[in-house]
Amino acid sequence: MRDHRVLRGVTALTLALALLFHGSVLGAPKAAAESISGLKARLSALEEQEAENADRLDALREDASQKRAYRDAMKEKIDIVQQQLDVLIQRIRALDDAILEGEAEIADTKASISANFDKLKDRLKTMYMTGDATTLSILLRSTSLVDYQQKSEVIRAITDHDTALLDTLEADLHSIEDKVEEINAQKYQLGEDKKALDSKSKELSALYEESERLLQEAEANEAEAQAEAERIALEKAETDAAIDQWYAEYYAALEAANKNAAGGVGYIGTGAFVWPMPGYTMITCYFGEDGHRGIDIAGVGIYGKDIVAADAGKVIYAGWMGSYGNCVFIDHGNGYSTRYAHASALAVSEGDEVQIGQTIAYVGSTGNSTGPHLHFEVLYSGSLTDPFNYF
Repeated sequence: MRDHRVLRGVTALTLALALLFHGSVLGAPKAAAESISGLKARLSALEEQEAENADRLDALREDASQKRAYRDAMKEKIDIVQQQLDVLIQRIRALDDAILEGEAEIADTKASISANFDKLKDRLKTMYMTGDATTLSILLRSTSLVDYQQKSEVIRAITDHDTALLDTLEADLHSIEDKVEEINAQKYQLGEDKKALDSKSKELSALYEESERLLQEAEANEAEAQAEAERIALEKAETDAAIDQWYAEYYAALEAANKNAAGGVGYIGTGAFVWPMPGYTMITCYFGEDGHRGIDIAGVGIYGKDIVAADAGKVIYAGWMGSYGNCVFIDHGNGYSTRYAHASALAVSEGDEVQIGQTIAYVGSTGNSTGPHLHFEVLYSGSLTDPFNYF
């Protein structure tokens, strides 16, 4: 039983009825009743606005959270693609270096082939011009057959060596050209892969920008709803303060009227309370515990048991009241009032005068209740007090 809104509504109703009962004594103007009624209506409207705005704020927070997660996911994907692009760019640069190196090797090999070929041509030309290269010249200049064979072999060896060198250089040239061609093919493929990643990166960047825009809108809506929640809370606090002031002024006037009337209301209580739940003393929640406004009395088999008036007085409310469920409120005419909540059924009606210990209701679990029990409150001059102060 911690519903502040219900407490305010019930107290307002109590006071409005009390105004009717004590009107001849207090002479309270009609404007006072209209004032508390207006305050109660304003507070009720603010609580409805608060509930609606709270639902809207929860939805907006969830929406912003989802959009933030989507934005972050886009950023992660962009980072991954960028990492892949960085790797490709490094590989392309490495291939460019390899291509430059290969082209330099090709140029060097071609230069070597050209130089060696020129040397061979010059050597053969010189040998031809001096006559050293003909069979007759060799034979005439030989001192013997052995000398002729040796000279012929030297010339042939020189020619074979130059030819083999040129063949080797030519083979190296083809090998380097093939290698460069392969590197160029790899570079082309990497270039195609880079184009695909560039396209994907642009697409993700566009999605990221859109998600960022939507997130900013969602956060702005959330901030607006949060500001509205703060505005409502402030107005509620101001309305609560106005109601508290009304209560204070009313009870001060009521206390003064009671002193002057010397009990003229006709139902002054004894001021000595009896236990409202005969046979059951187990307390499941104490006054002030987590903001609790009274005490909760429970026990095995308590459902349907009699709830009795803690003191004599007049029933100023009997019926359903929000989180109180079925409840009874008694004004004891001496500044005290008591409340009995969560009943399964009621045994009195509004306006009934009751005696101390009289059955007024039966234990139940209606309203905001987690199980059969009696929620019991004691108020003095409109302020909640600890019920155990009176037992």
